[in-house]
Amino acid sequence: MRRVPLSEVHRLMGEQETRLPVLYARVSSHGQKDDLERQKERLQRAFPGAEMHTDIRSGLKFDRPGFLAVLKAVQERRVSRVVVAYEDRLARFGVDLLRQVFAAYGTTLDVLEPKPKDTPESELANDLIAIITSFSARLYGLRSPKTKRLLSEARKMVKSP
Repeated sequence: MRRVPLSEVHRLMGEQETRLPVLYARVSSHGQKDDLERQKERLQRAFPGAEMHTDIRSGLKFDRPGFLAVLKAVQERRVSRVVVAYEDRLARFGVDLLRQVFAAYGTTLDVLEPKPKDTPESELANDLIAIITSFSARLYGLRSPKTKRLLSEARKMVKSP
């Protein structure tokens, strides 16, 4: 049994496959909107006219609308490359897995600012800091007046018949 890439089948049939780059930018909070704009400008300078997706959400979450749109486009084989300014903008963890998933669909991941290679110890320390930062932000969010008010209202609704 032989496996032939789909791109080769299209080439042999004389079909022109049009795949375009997709840009992705993300920040964790609304307070970082300036950074989001800088990422977008940088990506658009490198790939003018390319489709852009953005999210304002934690990189530990994979249910981000912009990220899911990118993933869907990759699965539909409409994307030649996914381009991000920094690797951790795509995801805090699992970027190597995403690279493999993208490659299975004939898509590459391009990082405009690749991070320098860390020692295993510093990589572990950075991962732990990212986890602690994310969970502490979630904890502080639970303490906000808006969240306390919503929880109070929800408790009242549950208690009253």
